[in-house]
Amino acid sequence: MSKKVLMAVGNYYTSPFQVGSHHYARAFEKLGYEVLFISNPISPLHKIFANNEQLKERERIHKTNGEKVANITYYVPYSLFTPQNKPLLSTKYVIKNWYKFSKPNILNYINEKGFKEVDILWFDSPMFGFLLDNIIYQKSILRLADYSKGFSAVSINQYNEEIEIANRVDKIIYTAKNLKEKYREIKDKNKMQYVPNGIDLEFFENADKSFPEEFKYIPEPRVIYVGAIHDWFDVDLVYYCAKNLTEYSFVIIGPEQKDLSKLKTLNNVFLLGAKPYSRLPQFLSNSHVGIIPFDVKNYRDLVESINPLKLFEYIACGLPVVSIGWEVIKEFQNYIYLATTYDEFKDSIKNSKFKKLDLNDFTWVGRLVSLLKNL
Repeated sequence: MSKKVLMAVGNYYTSPFQVGSHHYARAFEKLGYEVLFISNPISPLHKIFANNEQLKERERIHKTNGEKVANITYYVPYSLFTPQNKPLLSTKYVIKNWYKFSKPNILNYINEKGFKEVDILWFDSPMFGFLLDNIIYQKSILRLADYSKGFSAVSINQYNEEIEIANRVDKIIYTAKNLKEKYREIKDKNKMQYVPNGIDLEFFENADKSFPEEFKYIPEPRVIYVGAIHDWFDVDLVYYCAKNLTEYSFVIIGPEQKDLSKLKTLNNVFLLGAKPYSRLPQFLSNSHVGIIPFDVKNYRDLVESINPLKLFEYIACGLPVVSIGWEVIKEFQNYIYLATTYDEFKDSIKNSKFKKLDLNDFTWVGRLVSLLKNL
C-alpha cells in the first residue's frame, strides 16, 4: 500500500502561481506517495470580493468534485462563508468553524477519498487547523514560506491560527533564515528546519521552449517578470527602467493585483496577464533578462523574508537575473546582479550576462528526501 499525504494549501493546484507546496506535491508523488491537495475554500461572497478568472477555475474544480493527475487529487472546498480579512469574516469563529458549513462537508470528502488516515499532514495555510483534531496522521508539517503578518489579506486572527498550528505540528520548515526569529510566538524552535526553495529540473529540461505567439509583436531584447503583481511589486522601478531603456521590451506576466496604469502609458511595456505555469519556459527561454523588482523600502518586513522561486526559474531557462537586494537573495550574489538604486537596476539590465548556477543542489525532490529523513 502506498503512503499518503494530505496537503492543506493556500493556492489551488492549477493556479498560475505555482509555489513551493505545489512542487512538493509533485515531489511526494515522485517518491511514491498518494497526494490529496486541498486548497483554501471559496464561498458565495467571493463573487463580490474576487470575481475573476481564478475564481472561475476554483469553482470549476469544486463542481467536478476534484480532479486527479497521476497520484495527485486536488480539490477546492465550498462553504457558506470563509475566512477573509473583512468585517465579520476575520473573526476567530469563522476561522475555526467555516468547515462545518462546507458543502459537501470537507471532512466527509477527505474520508471518501481515503485520506482519513495519512502518513503526513501538511499545512501552508492557517485555514485548516481543524485537521489536526480530525485526521489520523503519523507526522504533521507546517511550511512557512513568508512572514504572513506582512500581507494585507491576512487578519490578526489568521496569523494567530497559524501560530497555533505551528505550536502543535511535529515539524516546521521555513524558506528564509530570518523567519525563525520573526515568528517569536513559536515556542519550540528546535522543531524548526531551514528548507529553502528549489527547482524541478526535469520539468524545465523537458518543457516546450518554442517561441510564444504572444511575443510575435514584442521586439527584442525582452526583459521579463513572471509572478505575483501585488503590493510589493515596485511599479515605479519598472516604469523608471522602461522609460530610460526604450530599446528594451518589458514583459510582465501575472494577474494584475495592483494598479499598473502608470506602466500602460509606455509603449515598450507589455502586460500579458496570467499564463499557465506549463508555458513558463516558453516565455522565459525567449527573453533576455529576468527581473525581480520588489519594493524593499516600503515592504521590507515582507520582502526580507521572501526566498524568490522565480530566481531558480529564470536561471533554469538561461536568463541573467537582476534584482533589488535584500538579506535572503544576497546568498546568490555571485550568480545574479543585485541593485540598491533605480539607476543600478537599470544599468544592470543593460550590462547583465548569464551566470550559471548548478541547480542540481536545489531540486524539490532532494529537499523533500532530506526533510523526510529528519522527521
